[in-house]
Amino acid sequence: MQNHLVFLCDSDIFLHHDTTFLPRNPAAWSACNFLETTNRRGCVTYWLNIIQNLGDPKLPYLVTLDPPHAPEHTLLKWTTRHPVPSSKASCELHQIQGKRRIWFSGAYQGYGFHENGLKAGVVAAYGMLRRNCSILDNPKQMVPTWPETGARLLVTSFFKNFIQTGCIIFMEEGGTVFTFQGTDRKCSLKVSLRIHTTQFYWRVATQADIGLADAFIHGDFSFVDKNEGLINLITIYLANTDPKAYVKTSSKKSGWWTPMLLTTALSAAKYFIRHVSNQNTLTQARHNISHHYDMDCGVDIFFSFLNETMTYSCAIFKCEDEDLKDAQLRKINILIGKAKIRKGHHILEIGCGWGSFAVEIVKQTGCRYTGITLSEQQLKYARLRVEQAGFQDQITFILCDYRQIPNKDKYDRIISIGMIEHVGHDYMEEFFSSCESALTEYGLLVLQFISMPDEWYDSHRHSTDFMREYIFPGGCLPSLSRVTSAMATDSRLCVVHLEEIGIHYYQTLRCWRKNFSKNQSQIRSLGFDDKFIRTWEYYFDYCAAGFKTRTMGDYQIVFSRAGNVAVFDDPYNGVPSAF
Repeated sequence: MQNHLVFLCDSDIFLHHDTTFLPRNPAAWSACNFLETTNRRGCVTYWLNIIQNLGDPKLPYLVTLDPPHAPEHTLLKWTTRHPVPSSKASCELHQIQGKRRIWFSGAYQGYGFHENGLKAGVVAAYGMLRRNCSILDNPKQMVPTWPETGARLLVTSFFKNFIQTGCIIFMEEGGTVFTFQGTDRKCSLKVSLRIHTTQFYWRVATQADIGLADAFIHGDFSFVDKNEGLINLITIYLANTDPKAYVKTSSKKSGWWTPMLLTTALSAAKYFIRHVSNQNTLTQARHNISHHYDMDCGVDIFFSFLNETMTYSCAIFKCEDEDLKDAQLRKINILIGKAKIRKGHHILEIGCGWGSFAVEIVKQTGCRYTGITLSEQQLKYARLRVEQAGFQDQITFILCDYRQIPNKDKYDRIISIGMIEHVGHDYMEEFFSSCESALTEYGLLVLQFISMPDEWYDSHRHSTDFMREYIFPGGCLPSLSRVTSAMATDSRLCVVHLEEIGIHYYQTLRCWRKNFSKNQSQIRSLGFDDKFIRTWEYYFDYCAAGFKTRTMGDYQIVFSRAGNVAVFDDPYNGVPSAF
């Protein structure tokens, strides 16, 4: 730390009996007393009778630091001088702390009291041992600007009216607490948020649900319960959402509620333009996929939370504590069974991921397989995986859009797992038209996809949200009726089997979140910062709450053409169930 960032501070200390440095009402006297001076500075007076257990003599023994004037009845005065870091040095301390094995600690890393020095020393000692140390920061009273004051009033008023069940508590730095508790006992959850900056209120007031996510990502607030706080917050929100009211106001609202300030017009315009520009044309679809799957670190970020199968979709669990790998393999086996795959079949997978399904399906059935993807990283890894498994002669991967499937071949089975969520509302008919063209007459189409409730779908497709802004640009969760209407419009297919497995996605996401948290050091070593980590934590818990409350679903559907006796001639050999 350079010398000009540290200055010497003189403090005058008086031992005296002058009670004018204490509150006027003796009942308010305490061991430590703060009074504001006329020049808006402050001085602290200690009542030694309490601190040193001196009893209760007729005259109190008082010690005052830096009084605005000399106290009457002074017994002793002395002056101290100590180094104090400047505001700039205090803000930049984290940049040099521990560099060249030099660690800084001292009382003036806080407010100058001995407990601040103790905390700074403990943090430095833990740092020298290369260990994390979680010590509460010094609480500082939040001082909002006048726009932030207005935003706080609007946000707290909204939550006061919105929360009918469950309990949400805002705990501001400095001690102010807002409690929003409903009278309906439908939801018994309680969640406490630590509000660190007044920017929290501004972001939420101007951007609503996206603003809440943005505030979490920027560290404007955190949760007392780090493991369950976020998922409980979103669960409480869902418990307070009336689907019927949502439908009535869907054309006017975006997300949870209408953002409350005039600046919302700019934010809404920005998000609308971005949402429209992300529509899945042939060119934009590849950009949208690359945003999520083709990061600079390759597949390493996905290694941090997926298991060794590298399967990025809902698993099917047999029990609560089952290993994720076993649950993913069960899902793969069930899909193979539902597709009724045989050795002579040629399989097309639309959205092949990292090749786990390809290897497993060929290993089990001996069929031929073609997989398509728009992700260059997935293509590279999948080919490597197939080469390691020795199935190069039976498995082919192509960098290809579903609208450009080579028409030289027909496929006995088409399978797509977690892909039509990337198709978009306007292209759903085109997806089924492509499947109709590529499928043999007696073939089967098997889909697994995340679904939005029908009553929320129109609002969902006309607006944007956290997932489409931060995680999957261009994404759109179809409702079940949207899928079946597109099927009926542009294909001869019909539904022959349907199962909803969404509750298993909650458990899958909790496994991913646990793995992600466990591997944060590895993630940081890849060059990702705290904002990235909080973004993905929000992603996992945001989705998990949707599946936990059964607000979102996950369907496995088998499609066939009418009269397909070649596949369904045996009444005792039907489609296997996931349950």
